[in-house]
Amino acid sequence: MYNHQVSVSTAWLATHKTDANLVLLDASMPMPGQPASNEIRCIAGAIRFDIDKQICQPDSPLPHTMPEAELFADLVGNLGIGNDSLIVVYDNQGLYSAPRAWWMFKCMGHEKVYVLDGGLPKWQAEGGALAAQYAEPGPARPYLATWQADALLSAEQVLTATARPDYLVLDARSAGRFTGTQPEPRAGLRAGHIPGSANLPFTSLQQQGCLLPVSQLQAQFAAVGLTDEKQLVCSCGSGVTACVLLLAAYACGHGALSLYDGSWTEWGARLDLPVA
Repeated sequence: MYNHQVSVSTAWLATHKTDANLVLLDASMPMPGQPASNEIRCIAGAIRFDIDKQICQPDSPLPHTMPEAELFADLVGNLGIGNDSLIVVYDNQGLYSAPRAWWMFKCMGHEKVYVLDGGLPKWQAEGGALAAQYAEPGPARPYLATWQADALLSAEQVLTATARPDYLVLDARSAGRFTGTQPEPRAGLRAGHIPGSANLPFTSLQQQGCLLPVSQLQAQFAAVGLTDEKQLVCSCGSGVTACVLLLAAYACGHGALSLYDGSWTEWGARLDLPVA
């Protein structure tokens, strides 16, 4: 196994915040069932990266669907981001929606993108500079998005993957939602999980908004059956917290990674798909 750096520390950010090519993105979003807050509290100098309402496919029936490559390139280019930008992304929960933004850039072939370990809560607890408004993006730049094959899978591809021994489908939702004993936060969805999938709640891979050490992450992945030979497919409620699993697996050196973007919002609503 080899280590992939996925995060930067608050101390690193404090030192490098004003570097010429660094772009700091706030990818916060409310958890399902939480009201959106109108009050802005962000790290000083952060640009808003709204994966729920802006950096998404506008015509999708599903929430915050990954935009097509050309649209993504236009949207991030308009934020002053270029292919040479060093991107640091965080959220206000600690480790919740920032990995989704990280994975979006990975899907488009961007290498220099990292999650702030501990996010806004850790930055704030350490006395880091805050602001009550987001920074204005720099001048628009050309951005070339290079779509990565297998980074996103459709429901049909996931259904095929569940029957293959060289794939592992992991669900990042809570154990209660996975087993169907806890209600779904979104109305109209069936209870349960994708047949053949395993459960690894995203909360079990972190402590106080920081990823656990790689050795502990590897032990958890091994316990649910992930090996170097398997393609890992991650799912959750709507394609957000599944990316915490992808971030952790990438940190462990796992390279064969896919996101089921529709996740349970799609699977639980489609009566033509089986449920366990």
